[in-house]
Amino acid sequence: VSLCVPEYSILGFLGPNGAGKTTFMKMLMGLVKPSSGSGTVFGLDIVKDSVKIRERVGYLSQNPKFIDHMTARENILLIARFFNIGNDQDVLNRSKSLLKKVGREHKANRPVKGFSGGEKQRFCIAIALVNNPELLILDEPAAALDTVGREDVLEIIKSLKGNTTVFYSTHILD
Repeated sequence: VSLCVPEYSILGFLGPNGAGKTTFMKMLMGLVKPSSGSGTVFGLDIVKDSVKIRERVGYLSQNPKFIDHMTARENILLIARFFNIGNDQDVLNRSKSLLKKVGREHKANRPVKGFSGGEKQRFCIAIALVNNPELLILDEPAAALDTVGREDVLEIIKSLKGNTTVFYSTHILD
């Protein structure tokens, strides 16, 4: 695979289930080592510089995990602290902004375990954006959603154009 993705673009990475999309995305972040070949992200080697790459990347896995007994805001605050976003007020402002971006600000104080599938996906996009990434990698973010949920997630992704580069995998042709 050879790709050159323009900054601030949205790239759809299309392929059938089992084609290796997830494995490829994990290789880009150094979560899986390639058996041969090489790769770079931001001009950094995907094997030697994976920690530096991950500092600049937001990632939504195909099967995201979060602490479901905590509220949406609490989950975002926890993740934001890992990235050392700033003082408590900065972190709180960031959580408000992200929940608004994904249309879930009214659910900020509800435990995530009560969210529908579509709400969880939108919430997980907010978590992937916590560190204000230069590159956002989304692994099948709309695959398990109904038509309305899928449209909502695609609108959120479109709204990111010009702010971050989005690398989006899917097996859904339409």
